[in-house]
Amino acid sequence: MRKFLVWGLWIILILAIIGIAYFAWTKLFNQPEEEVPDIATLVCNQECADRGQCGTAQGDGNRIVVLGGKDSPVVEAQKHDVFFLSGSTVEVKSSMEVTLAEVEGGGEFSQTFSRVEWLNPMGDITETGWVADWCIERE
Repeated sequence: MRKFLVWGLWIILILAIIGIAYFAWTKLFNQPEEEVPDIATLVCNQECADRGQCGTAQGDGNRIVVLGGKDSPVVEAQKHDVFFLSGSTVEVKSSMEVTLAEVEGGGEFSQTFSRVEWLNPMGDITETGWVADWCIERE
């Protein structure tokens, strides 16, 4: 009977050592990799302009802007409610596929829109919106 007790204690001790070693390995040596942000540049290129996703900001000179939607993707004229200066560097936060209807021909096609976040150089103003991937150049 005493032999079974000794063997049982040895087994428990070995399992405890294995458990501690596993815990130490996963917590100390197996650090998760940091996620690299998805950085992109918004540009009013020819395709972006042809699709009606570019505009001009009045005021401090006429600046070319990329148009978007604050809360959801927008492609209809006069419905854009957010804009970003063309050439702005942004962080892509998420993307989604949207089915759009063709103006000519009446067919449908899928288009990716990305929710982007722009932070001004001073770091105190953040603007977020959905922009068509026609207007995004990924780095």
